[in-house]
Amino acid sequence: MQGPGKDVAMTRQQVESAVASGVPFTLRMADGKEYTVPHPDYISLPPKGSYVIAYEDDGHYAILPLLTMTGLPSKDPARGAKESEFLHTEPCKQSPR
Repeated sequence: MQGPGKDVAMTRQQVESAVASGVPFTLRMADGKEYTVPHPDYISLPPKGSYVIAYEDDGHYAILPLLTMTGLPSKDPARGAKESEFLHTEPCKQSPR
């Protein structure tokens, strides 16, 4: 984990690793919204995109920029209901102009 004040963005590889793990996870965004990914079928990663697409059960979807993702907490069934932090980044901060 990077220290506060560092510009850190979620990478495509980090999201791919979470999907490949097979463990349900949540995409946590800088604005506080969270998008649950219960199964790999609920997320798409375009080949060269800087975003992911998260699908909901009702047919809706959200296009989520990697730059605004701040974490990927996962729920590991082997650990019961406890949430284990799969990955966390600090939000990107813009430099003063």
